[in-house]
Amino acid sequence: MNEYSLYEGAMQVVPLLLIALFLDRRSSADQTGTSRSAKLWLRLQNRIIAVLGIVAFFVSMFVIAGVFEHTTLTASMVISALSGSIGLLFSLIWRRLDTHPPSNPTT
Repeated sequence: MNEYSLYEGAMQVVPLLLIALFLDRRSSADQTGTSRSAKLWLRLQNRIIAVLGIVAFFVSMFVIAGVFEHTTLTASMVISALSGSIGLLFSLIWRRLDTHPPSNPTT
């Protein structure tokens, strides 16, 4: 296995995560009935996801370009940033599933 496959994968996954975040943000723009603190938390969560994605992308890019060396520190930064952003995206998905009941509920 190539030692740079983690970084190459991160450079492919991060743009997809940011596109998913952007599309989710556009589809949930109308949040009537949501409290102010919930809206602030969602906004903060979206920004954290974006920052973590950017960190993973740029560290990966610098390692592949040879600016940074492939070390356990750079690998752990990329893995931590990706797992954090995917975890936060999962919580957004979970919240959306909780707020939108099925269209044909069975009782």
